[in-house]
Amino acid sequence: MGYLTAANSLPILFFALFAGAWADRLPHRPVLIVTDLARAAILVTIPIAAIAGVLTITHVLVAAFLAGAMSVLFRAAYTPFIPALVERSELVRANSRLALNESIARVAGPSLGGLLVQLVTAPIAIAADAASFVVSAVAVWAIRVKETPPARAERKPISREIGEGMRFVRHNPFIRTVVTIALIFNFAITLGEVNLILYATRVLGLDGGLVGAVFATGGVASVIGATQVSRVTARFGIGPSMTAGVFAVALSWGFVLAANGSPLVAALYLAVQAAIASLGAAIFNVTSAAVYQAAVPLSLQGRVGGTGQVLGLGLASIAALIGGWLGDHLGLWNTLGLSLAGNVLGLVYVISSPLRGIRTADDLTPTESTAAAMS
Repeated sequence: MGYLTAANSLPILFFALFAGAWADRLPHRPVLIVTDLARAAILVTIPIAAIAGVLTITHVLVAAFLAGAMSVLFRAAYTPFIPALVERSELVRANSRLALNESIARVAGPSLGGLLVQLVTAPIAIAADAASFVVSAVAVWAIRVKETPPARAERKPISREIGEGMRFVRHNPFIRTVVTIALIFNFAITLGEVNLILYATRVLGLDGGLVGAVFATGGVASVIGATQVSRVTARFGIGPSMTAGVFAVALSWGFVLAANGSPLVAALYLAVQAAIASLGAAIFNVTSAAVYQAAVPLSLQGRVGGTGQVLGLGLASIAALIGGWLGDHLGLWNTLGLSLAGNVLGLVYVISSPLRGIRTADDLTPTESTAAAMS
């Protein structure tokens, strides 16, 4: 599990900085379509190999790495694509609706996934995952928007463009804080998540159906969170809402450590954790995306996002390997306890950060002159 999680997230370390620079050079819509189709083609090899009787763990690891590489490029183009579609004042609402769509998928996906795994085995179930990327590519193709990427003559050496994104993250206190929060929490959460399914199935006795139900519960909570983010931020402001979301995610892991009893009772503990964590994550993800899109000039969003991916998500691959090793040598429950401790550390950092003072996107207004000075 540690190797598989690492294989999927290692491309962030290897490619995110370059992907961010490329995304700032190209129209975003074609990048999204090509990466969706590429992920579909990569994943469909798994059920094909399974049917042929030649599927190996090496094949799965390579597919995870390649699909992860395509996801890095997709994500680099996805975030700056949103401000091209909506007005600045609508960023929180737009991200809330996108989060709602993702949350609905999280309700249906795990439930259907758990059922398919039991009915047709995991490799065949991945065929449905591959098909979903084709649907995504068609949906993005249907969007009609005019994008004007920088002229080829205006491009700088890619290393210099990457440096501009890194300097912006270092100098902007809000983006720097969001990236640091992501680094702490993604490291701590991955440390636990690598062991969570093993703990649920091998120690608590949950079967595939109960595991799917737990994740579906988290998806329902995500739906609720996504529908309420705009209302919450309008009342309390972006910063306080983000802090509340982090608080929920951090403390929810206590329910995992407390889980016990019959598989059904233990599943209820995990369902409560999934609900609270998903609710908090929905709020944090929407507000942090709005911070990125409001604070960073459009011309730099790909590069800043690439830097954020490396720092905020890239270390998850290392956390996956560490978490797998700790699960083997320290024990699953003890490793989950370390994950909770890391989450609490992140919460302490958030409480003392400048993000708490942000009320609206206007508090984050970027200027091209500032971006130019940092370059």
